[in-house]
Amino acid sequence: MPIIQVNGRPIHYWAGRKGFIERRDFVLFIHGAGGGQYTWSYQKGFFEKEFNPIIIELPGHGDSGGEGEVEIGKYAEYVYGFIKSLKLPRLFLVGHSMGGAITQTMALRYPELIKGIILVGTGARLRVLPMILEGIKTDFKEIVPKINRYAFSRNTPSDLIDKGIKGMLQCRPEILYGDFMACDRFDIMKEVENIKLPACIVCGEEDELTPVKYSQFLKNKIKGARLEIIPESGHMVMMESPSLFNQKIKEFLVSPIFSENK
Repeated sequence: MPIIQVNGRPIHYWAGRKGFIERRDFVLFIHGAGGGQYTWSYQKGFFEKEFNPIIIELPGHGDSGGEGEVEIGKYAEYVYGFIKSLKLPRLFLVGHSMGGAITQTMALRYPELIKGIILVGTGARLRVLPMILEGIKTDFKEIVPKINRYAFSRNTPSDLIDKGIKGMLQCRPEILYGDFMACDRFDIMKEVENIKLPACIVCGEEDELTPVKYSQFLKNKIKGARLEIIPESGHMVMMESPSLFNQKIKEFLVSPIFSENK
């Protein structure tokens, strides 16, 4: 898998098995706290059929080197540098949870780079339970399974939850702590209405970490945004209900027009 230098750090990414194909839209997927390439495992094969999907691993995550950050804005600068380093054309951003915060920040700072945004299981403000922050510092191996049990709906098969646990355990404790601190500090509730891009907001109906009301707030504040609530799914909706999730995202990518808010 390719690695490029961005702002002095090696950034790993996945870009499909056939590389970039001409006249296809580019779609950049940004994972959440403690995530990595595994987060988007069920999107790879689907989106490379008709698009140029790219999965970035943020600094300190997956096979990307260096340390993480404790501010969403700093992660956004790495995404900006990544887009510029690859000389990518205007593209779609898909951000999950913390990645959704990064995507919103990008939409406010660099709208000229973006065709549209997909915000998945996220919010304009992301408060983190103190027990999570404390647990990462005191008992990392115990808190990670707890986080993942909150992240998946209660009817999710145990093997899928185990995949989430295994993936997050690959993240160093200090990186995960920094991610959640970045989320806890994130608050653009007063600025989010300044996003002037086509937007699709996706949330699992049973999301306990970023409840549906977070997505409804985004829908009401971003003019013309679509809201897709996926039934029988939690925070990890793209892993829990990949077929429906992928289809909803594709519909938006094919026709990313503003719709009238109801």
